[in-house]
Amino acid sequence: MNEVIRPFNIMAKPVCGVCNLDCAYCYYTSKPRELYPDTDEFKMSDEVLESYTQQYLTAQPTHCEFGWQGGEPTLAGLDFYRKALDLQRQYATEGQVVTNALQTNGTLIDEAWCELLAANRFLVGISIDGPAQWHDAFRRDREGKGTFHRVWKSLELMQAAGVEFNVLVTLNSANAPHAGDIYRYFANRGVRYLQFIPILERTPDGEPAEFSCTGEQFGRFMLDVFEIWASRDVGRVSERFIDNCIHQLLFGKASMCCYAQSCANAHVLEFNGDLYACDHFVFKQWKVGNIMDRTLEDLVRDELIDQFAALKTELPSACRDCKYLEFCNGGCPKHHRPIGTDPDRVNHFCDGYKMFFKRALPELRRIADYLARDQLPPPKVPPAQPEFALDAKPASRNRPKRNDPCPCGSGRKFKNCCGRGN
Repeated sequence: MNEVIRPFNIMAKPVCGVCNLDCAYCYYTSKPRELYPDTDEFKMSDEVLESYTQQYLTAQPTHCEFGWQGGEPTLAGLDFYRKALDLQRQYATEGQVVTNALQTNGTLIDEAWCELLAANRFLVGISIDGPAQWHDAFRRDREGKGTFHRVWKSLELMQAAGVEFNVLVTLNSANAPHAGDIYRYFANRGVRYLQFIPILERTPDGEPAEFSCTGEQFGRFMLDVFEIWASRDVGRVSERFIDNCIHQLLFGKASMCCYAQSCANAHVLEFNGDLYACDHFVFKQWKVGNIMDRTLEDLVRDELIDQFAALKTELPSACRDCKYLEFCNGGCPKHHRPIGTDPDRVNHFCDGYKMFFKRALPELRRIADYLARDQLPPPKVPPAQPEFALDAKPASRNRPKRNDPCPCGSGRKFKNCCGRGN
């Protein structure tokens, strides 16, 4: 078959949803028992790994990015990734660009991992929800202990080893009210690539779980981050949502699938070769097939992929005349309430998107105009410093003095922590 295949991405799950942590909001650790109740060992076999590598490289002959996620993908072990890299070298063609990305909770990263990741130019996403008091609210191990200090140690090891990484922050009910403290915490410590991803999980009756981020919280968080970034960090720090907005302004299309006009081109490969339509829809009804039975090229053409695409392309009625449609395009289908193609459904984060775009678009357009001319814009005059809230309650205190303890909870003085660069 010579039909051209639309470019697509695969997120491989070499250990399914198996993880050494017990994060309260995780949607994937339930997958092993939900999908494969009769399976005892969840690890991709050499046979599946080789078939996947060969098929994926064949289907993406120009640029092929291998993405590894979980669960916790480092549980597959160093030898698994050494084998994966050997197979990539074996099956890649001359001139084909092959890259690897790994999303990890960071708790198992040591010097040996850093050596492999740096030597093979992995892009590593490391999950940290902010300083310890917010990270440890939901990201705990199976003994109920916080994990922040273990994760931060891994981040420092990667920095020292020259591993390219970004920090992924999930926004939830605990950390969403603290945008300024969290953004400065990372930016002031040399983190240059950030992603803020709002959490929405549902109770059995379909309502948002108590740890979920609200639309208003998401909008306010991103606005607070944007104000700081625009005043001091343009060209220095990359935040994915802001980058996506600028990409839309410069090139007329989104860089993230959830804000594109269509999706259905980012799939999940489970440990046993099962292919699913999307990471957020790894349910039996969205299983496309298995690469050991049908080729990957055949699977990505399956009519089930087209049915999944309709969740995105059949916009909610409320979106069709929205003046911000080009920047959101209805958002991620996972965030629709209810999920499906009901024209009356709404995006859970819609109010937050509107709040952000209404206030940020004028400045985003100014920045994009400069970037289009290969120039960095002069810094935006920052707003008056907000009061530092120690919790989500209305009570707050004035901006700390230089030698006061930093309100982010790091244990350092304010001048040596979130007050640096301000």
